[in-house]
Amino acid sequence: MTSLARTIGAALFRWRDLLPVPLVVGLAWAARPTRLTWLAGLPFVFVGEAVRVWSLMHIGPTTRTREICADRLVVSGPYALTRNPLYLANLLKVAGFLVIAGHGPFAVLALAFYAFEYATVIPFEEQFLEGKFPEAFAEYRSRVPVLLPRAWLEGWDARGPHSLAEAVRSERRTFASSGLLLALLWGAGRWNAGRGVA
Repeated sequence: MTSLARTIGAALFRWRDLLPVPLVVGLAWAARPTRLTWLAGLPFVFVGEAVRVWSLMHIGPTTRTREICADRLVVSGPYALTRNPLYLANLLKVAGFLVIAGHGPFAVLALAFYAFEYATVIPFEEQFLEGKFPEAFAEYRSRVPVLLPRAWLEGWDARGPHSLAEAVRSERRTFASSGLLLALLWGAGRWNAGRGVA
């Protein structure tokens, strides 16, 4: 990883909780939801959130920090299927919001942004894990794909060291922001429809 890529990855990692703000503004502008886009998009949002909660049952609340850290290498549950289940979950949710919005050009732009973000943040995180857990991470990386699972049932382990209640508590802000975003899509869609914006 080059020093520039590392610098970009570190910056995007540190501010990753604020990076969706342009997406929210863009969605408000782009929203043209229909009953069909709501029906097609909501399952992605719900599945993405379910994967996030499942991941948090295994990794715990350490994902909420702005500084990169890891007290152990998590390889159970969704981490047995993909090395980055939280990012996969986020992509599923973003895809759902974009489908609901119903604006193809904005969706392409937003997905390109997330592709760039994850292309820099994931190597930054993995370089850290490789330095902290050299042998264990090398073995883990050799058998588990970076993002898209090879099989959905291998390594299935619903229970983790953290309880479902703890995972849900840790996810309260995300639930709130997702609810607000869905309300924004609904309101912006009605506003744009009222103005006759196609």
